[in-house]
Amino acid sequence: MTFPEILSPTICNEHTDLSPFVYDLVSQAKKIGHSHFLSVTIETDYSDPLAILEANHQDNDPVCYLERPGNEFSIAAGEYLSVATFSGQERFRKARKWADDLFENTIVAGDHKVAGTGPTLFLSATFEDEQEDDSTLAPLQIFLPRWQVLRKGGFNFLISNVEITPETSADCIISEFESHLNKIRGMRFDYANARDPKSVQVGKPTENYDYELAVKKALSEIQKQKLSKIVLARQLSFETSSQLPPFSIAHALREKFSDCHTFCISQPDHGLMIGATPETLLRTAGNSFETEALAGSAPRGISAGKDAFLGKTLLGREKEILEHKLVIQSILRRLSSIGINNCQEGKPRLLRLANLQHAKTPLRARSVNGIHPFDILTALHPTPAMGGSPREVALPLVRSLETKPRGLYSGVTGWIDNRGRGEFVVPIRCGKISPRKLTLYAGAGLVDGSIPEQEKRETDWKLQAMLEVITGRTTLP
Repeated sequence: MTFPEILSPTICNEHTDLSPFVYDLVSQAKKIGHSHFLSVTIETDYSDPLAILEANHQDNDPVCYLERPGNEFSIAAGEYLSVATFSGQERFRKARKWADDLFENTIVAGDHKVAGTGPTLFLSATFEDEQEDDSTLAPLQIFLPRWQVLRKGGFNFLISNVEITPETSADCIISEFESHLNKIRGMRFDYANARDPKSVQVGKPTENYDYELAVKKALSEIQKQKLSKIVLARQLSFETSSQLPPFSIAHALREKFSDCHTFCISQPDHGLMIGATPETLLRTAGNSFETEALAGSAPRGISAGKDAFLGKTLLGREKEILEHKLVIQSILRRLSSIGINNCQEGKPRLLRLANLQHAKTPLRARSVNGIHPFDILTALHPTPAMGGSPREVALPLVRSLETKPRGLYSGVTGWIDNRGRGEFVVPIRCGKISPRKLTLYAGAGLVDGSIPEQEKRETDWKLQAMLEVITGRTTLP
């Protein structure tokens, strides 16, 4: 819609008086009888989005948090102002229409030159595109939060969003802004009562199926040449003596895996997913985007020489080369199917993490006119690194062999602002925290030549990273 000519303040800080501006907006809303959103970006002093989330989170609150310490970037958001859910193969395109309408209906105040400021939407999508039943997550959820906080380099921002209706009170809106600001300005960090996850007793795991037997069944399908690759994931469930402290775990993960995206995703009545993922699905800057092929894993060495040997072997081993090549080829085909044929393929390199190293190849392209980031998500998700190739054969087999839906594990989560800037990651290396329960997830890619025992060992390496942070143990019980 076209808004009345009301000049928005272009710079806002903690001392900016928004009252005249808000009163004008409310007055116009009453005159035209139309509701709209207002998003105000305020630059603040130093803040830690994870600490703010920890201090303000209430059980069952929806949240989305992403941080990559190596890039000096952290963002957190909470509370629904506007939310929508979608399902089916067109779920991302339906979300695009909803997002476009919402951004068009939003007035923006404050400086939002930094990506992730201004009105920003947060998205989470499950691995599956259909909802199994009412007890499982919606296949895609997208929401505009009431508040979000951002740290990028040396800059810190609070973004406060409100809805203005013909019945809105300007005083209530100003009060809400002040309340959000006080979450940062008047915060008292409760470090005295911080909980160590290692103080919670974790029982023995139960697993959803026999992983090695399923790998053998999958390999027989590959040998019949019905598919070239499939990814099988494990779910290990543990009873806990009390609920684990999610934000203490997130803090430990961001310290240990600074080159990964630490994340927390929570929807009411569905627990809280937490992890540190090495996999970026899409990074968009409005006129360009990046994705990557990440496939193949090896442990780290106890010396520089052993580490280099393991890394060189990973980049040169026939099985790993095949798996990596299949992922790259599939990504390029999927992008080509939506008209993107200008991808530049980077050099394969090692992504070295605290416990594992992976083969990674970056892919970059210029955006094609009319193609939205959500169109790219439709084409890419789930990648062959998460499901397999060809997709139409691999995904039904994954569902049949794994016996339970994955939910947010190997799905998509991330954010996009009103200037088309955003970042989306694949939630892997993660666990789901519920009252007195912990579920850990890990998977491995299978191609011709895979050995069931080795693939199970690879998933053990991945599971151990989360388990060590939570329990202090380095081996599965």
